[in-house]
Formats: sequence, structure tokens, C-alpha cells
Amino acid sequence: MRIERFVVPPLDNNVYLVVDEGTKEALVVDTALGSQQLLAKAREVGATIKFILNTHGHPDHTAEDEPLRAATGARLAIFEVDAHRLARNAREARWYLPTPPPPTKADILLKEASEVKVGKVALTTLHTPGHTEGSASFYCASEGVLFSGDTLFRGTSGRTDVAGGSPARMVSSLRRLAGLPAETRVFPGHGPGTTIGDETWILDLAYPVV
Repeated sequence: MRIERFVVPPLDNNVYLVVDEGTKEALVVDTALGSQQLLAKAREVGATIKFILNTHGHPDHTAEDEPLRAATGARLAIFEVDAHRLARNAREARWYLPTPPPPTKADILLKEASEVKVGKVALTTLHTPGHTEGSASFYCASEGVLFSGDTLFRGTSGRTDVAGGSPARMVSSLRRLAGLPAETRVFPGHGPGTTIGDETWILDLAYPVV
């Protein structure tokens, strides 16, 4: 597995190109405003983007889903509970985006334990609500890798005082992720990476987080 990370607008989002080096099939985790960087890197390494995975439906993470899908023919996937956000995003202006994202619709509605595979790389969907109702993390057990979206950051969690947020559900999701192997590498939606073993603060959570 090869993972390429880019930090892109609108809110210093992390977007990821994940490549199976045997087949050169690839997937993207979140797009933000990073479609051109993702396309350029895919061309550079000779990869074909087959899937676009959204960790959740907020527009800063999904802004260029449709342009990237149009350019690649990739199938767009989001957890079923957050799918409605894709249509709503196209109708609502956001201060951090120059224009609303173009309309788009998911090709794949993910559920708990849904698997998305490129070559020998298989990502399993973990429903991790708290930031939104349908926030999801993507876990590759064979590689010890977790894409945590806006659920788990280094030293903290995603916000819960946003539409769809729930402090209590965030605590539950964080505790679930803390149960993964300590050596699991975490690739979050914003900020630097970490490992599950480094996030010992989760075990001390006694109250819902905001």
C-alpha cells in the first residue's frame, strides 16, 4: 500500500491517495479542493482511481467529489446516513468555499463493515458518529492503517458543536477506535498523523467532548 497525503484548501484538509502497488488501482479518501493534486499524483505514479471515499458529508471534505469523479469515472462512496448532505451542500453557500460544490450523488451507500477494495488493499468501514451522524473511519487491518476523518485527530477529536454532532456519540466512537491495535497508524482529516497507542487521553475520557 502506498499512501500519498496532501494538505489542501479550504480548511487545511488532508486528502489521501491510496494505491495498491501491485495493480496500480487506487482510491481517494476525501477530496476537499484537492482534485488536481490527486489527479496529478495518480498520473505520476501510474495509478487509476477507482473509488472516492468520503469520511463524512461536510462540504470542506466533499467539495470536489464531482469534478474528480467526472475526470476518473471513479465510484463515489459515503456512509448511508450522511448521503443526504451531498445534495444539500450544492444548495448552500459556505464562507470557506468560493462557490457551493457542484451537485453529486453517491454511487455506493456504505454501511457498518462495508469493504472497499483496490487490488489487495481492503478498507473496512467503521461507523464512528459524533462529528456527524454518518461519520465513518476506514480501517485496513492488514496494513495497520486507519483513516479517521474528523473523528480522531492527534491529541483531540473533531468538533461536536456542528450540524449532526453529538458529544456522547463522539466519546463512544473514540473509545471504539482506542480499541484498535496500539501500533495502528492514524491518518486524520486535518493535522498531523498519529498512532492509536499515542492517543492515551481517550482512555481517560469521563465526559462527552465538545
